[in-house]
Amino acid sequence: MSEGLTIREVSTDDAATVAELFSEFNAMLGADGLSDRQAFLPENVNVATNTMARRLEAMREVERVWLAEVDGTPAGLICLRLVPYIGQDAPFAEVTQLYVRQALKRHGIGAALIAVAEHAAMQAGATCVHIITGAVDNDDAQAFYKAQGYMMPGVEFVKYFSPETANA
Repeated sequence: MSEGLTIREVSTDDAATVAELFSEFNAMLGADGLSDRQAFLPENVNVATNTMARRLEAMREVERVWLAEVDGTPAGLICLRLVPYIGQDAPFAEVTQLYVRQALKRHGIGAALIAVAEHAAMQAGATCVHIITGAVDNDDAQAFYKAQGYMMPGVEFVKYFSPETANA
């Protein structure tokens, strides 16, 4: 599907498109950072354009986002976080989000997005890229990442905070 596929880094001008794609992603897997009970509530799944613009601006120095388009139509996105860390002098690189619209899966868009993120991570001096897929039973995502050369060397633990705990 490389014909008609373009990938470009987003800016806050793309907030409406990114919000639309991210809302679709949330509807499938739930909003990040929330318990399952809260993750699928409409107010958490649907991201407004102004909210996404604020998020894109806030993460500008830490996380980059690329948009895939097929013949000018949004097809997917990938987010790459690059941050200094204590483990080494090279930055810690993590794909925090990868989403391709359902109708366009299995056409090379996800692999092309991964390649762009990996290239950016290497250019920044990272020695590897980490990916956490949110659902343990998401066999398709796990198979995709393995096909891209990724392995599962560890386990992630998460603790959710209630609004009362987070504001204490």
